[in-house]
Amino acid sequence: MNINYFRMKRNLKDPFKMVKNMNKDTNKDYTLTFGIEEFASSFGCAPETFSAGLCKTIEVLNFNYRKPTFEENENLILEALLKIESDTQVIGADERSEVWFNGWQENLQMYRDSGFDDASLTPKFVRAGNPVRLNKKFVFPEDSNFELNFIEVYRQWFIETYLKDVNNVYEFGCGTGFNLLHVNRVFPDKNLFGSDFVQSSVDLVNELSKQKGIPLIGDLFDMLKPDFDYNLPSKSGVYTFGSLEQLASNLDPMFEFLLSKEIDVCIHTEPAIELYEDDSVVDYLGKKFQGKRGYTSGLIAKLRELEADGKIEILQLKRLYFGSFFMEGYNLMVWKPKK
Repeated sequence: MNINYFRMKRNLKDPFKMVKNMNKDTNKDYTLTFGIEEFASSFGCAPETFSAGLCKTIEVLNFNYRKPTFEENENLILEALLKIESDTQVIGADERSEVWFNGWQENLQMYRDSGFDDASLTPKFVRAGNPVRLNKKFVFPEDSNFELNFIEVYRQWFIETYLKDVNNVYEFGCGTGFNLLHVNRVFPDKNLFGSDFVQSSVDLVNELSKQKGIPLIGDLFDMLKPDFDYNLPSKSGVYTFGSLEQLASNLDPMFEFLLSKEIDVCIHTEPAIELYEDDSVVDYLGKKFQGKRGYTSGLIAKLRELEADGKIEILQLKRLYFGSFFMEGYNLMVWKPKK
């Protein structure tokens, strides 16, 4: 058996220790890059539709990467299998509320202690320095912030593409508010609303609004028990970014709420276990990891059901073929209500 099996067994308390060490060889050549053409393919659009600002963002950030060697790839597969075997986290479990409260509270304290540095708003589940998934393969990025950089490009693109014609932007499950801050950078005149089911997130978003002096309001909102009095006026766009995944597939209450409002567009960036393909070991590992944890499934089926019932129009469903080491959490689903 590969000797790294025993080494990794000892490192399960730090599941990323081994994979981080794999990419420390500074003599490796990062000869591959993910550029404008590749991003356009990932997003399902033509490169010429990208704004000048978006192209500049792509050019400034480092998207160089390399493929792992055969031995490195075997070790990555083994690391993923060991994590799946040992993982005990259950999405939607009662104790997760306290975990999320403490996590956003920690970000709030970091934001204050740092002198209100925007970098402290990056959620801790966006891990620097790890291999990532790209086109159903593991790859090693040259820049340790490759995943965060990809998010920055993708986020700017969907904001420019789908939120340009609305006056109000709502994020449900907004966490630190770092996505809403980016909306404000792209469209500073839009009214922003961020909600989450734990108070520490709301406190952080309102602190962010105060420090930046931007039109942003944070509110408590539980997507499992929506408050139907929560106002979404006309000319509003809605998005979720890795928050429906935490509902353990209980999607009906939130969709009932959204369909009761006169929103213009709704954008979801979420995992979708049904989008993995059967011809890839890396996809197989992602599917097993997502399935064991119990991330929300059935979102695409729900959207197609609502479209078949004449309630919504699906504008785009797109697998980005990008993800973090253990799973793909970035898939695009865009719809609007039929009026």
